[in-house]
Amino acid sequence: MHMMMIYSSPRKRGNSTTLAKTFARAAQETYTLKEVFLEDAHLKPCRDCRWCKTHFRCVIEDGMNELCQTFKESDAICMATPVYWWGISAQLKLFIDRLYQLKLDDFKGKKLFVIATGEDTLDGVQYRLIREQFEAICEYTAMEFAGYLPVRAGDDNPAEENETALQQARDLLTKA
Repeated sequence: MHMMMIYSSPRKRGNSTTLAKTFARAAQETYTLKEVFLEDAHLKPCRDCRWCKTHFRCVIEDGMNELCQTFKESDAICMATPVYWWGISAQLKLFIDRLYQLKLDDFKGKKLFVIATGEDTLDGVQYRLIREQFEAICEYTAMEFAGYLPVRAGDDNPAEENETALQQARDLLTKA
């Protein structure tokens, strides 16, 4: 089985990436991983030209077509994001928007795991908004929302020093 790991933080050693890497190490026991750092992908935004709806690939040649192929070949997806302005990172939003070229059948049955880190407390609205966004995406695409890990982490409490959060990341797959 294959899992696509999507790191959307511009910081390769940021909190969401740290927790996602911890999750990935645990997931390697079950899945063959394909890791993608969206910051390195230099994706461009969707032009809404609708070319993809008749050709089933994007007219923009920036690597997204290859990422979509990896997405289609994956049984599970993990998306890790820092919280920016009560939502997901711009890099992850852009990636999700560009998945528009796929058919709904390309999503069906995939497991989706989401890791979100921000500096606000866990009862802050942003974690609920992110969870609800992915629940809606999964409902629409017939993906399984298999796990969600919101974590309070920032400069004053980095994820790499939060043993509880690191253990939750290791356990996320087994709780699915």
